[in-house]
Amino acid sequence: MIDESRAVPGTKHREPEITFLRLVPGSSPVHRLWAGTKLIVVGIVSLVASLRPTWLTLIALAVVVVGGFVVGRVPPSALPRLPRWFFAFLLLGAALSLRSSAAPLVDVLGVKLSLGGLSDWARLTLLTAELVLVAGLVGWTTPLGEIAPALTRLVRPIRWTRLPVDEWITAVALSIRSLPLLVTESRTLLAARRLRRVPSSRRSRASLKRGAHEFNGLVIAAIRVAIRHAEDVGDAMEARGGAPNFDDPTSRMGHADAIVVVTAALLAAALLVA
Repeated sequence: MIDESRAVPGTKHREPEITFLRLVPGSSPVHRLWAGTKLIVVGIVSLVASLRPTWLTLIALAVVVVGGFVVGRVPPSALPRLPRWFFAFLLLGAALSLRSSAAPLVDVLGVKLSLGGLSDWARLTLLTAELVLVAGLVGWTTPLGEIAPALTRLVRPIRWTRLPVDEWITAVALSIRSLPLLVTESRTLLAARRLRRVPSSRRSRASLKRGAHEFNGLVIAAIRVAIRHAEDVGDAMEARGGAPNFDDPTSRMGHADAIVVVTAALLAAALLVA
């Protein structure tokens, strides 16, 4: 259910399961919150972290994210397993930031290293991780079917502008519901490509060119699969009389939700003026 590894038949490769849209079973205070409340908190966190990405703000938001994981009873196994090349790129970014000209600078064996550049890199990395984790927390504690009704109620006050908000909500809802299917289809394409690949230990120019051609083919195949599924969904919606109505009278903010939103707003205001 959560972050299980799949082995492709006939190979030794183990592929990590994508878990960001998997609901963690069970009940917790975070699970019981209204989906709209979680979306509002995500918006507040993203706004504060983007407007004032200081160490104080990032540390405070990190405490909020960790607290959400603890209160929401999200196990560490829900986190996806990142590939090794991801950490290699992180280390490369840190090394390059040390060669910037941002103060303060230190001299190590005759080489000037930028602690200011390293600090900026660390803040950007922490900011990205916090935004991804807080969005993942919503996915792990919220059924996908509750997001569209919550969005419908949240955008109701701006319908007087005559903007196509209903069409936007439909597009967002269908996109969220289609993502697990597209992930499965992409994994199937990768498995088929892996089974047909001829093992080779030589890194020649021809093998690199062939790998780039295969990657291009996989991207095109994934796009074609997405278009085909979009056509099928469109035909099904047309046969049922048009876009579905996501309005749900039971989807509304409760007392606990109001407390969470007010607390998040006060914390955001304190961080912005600090």
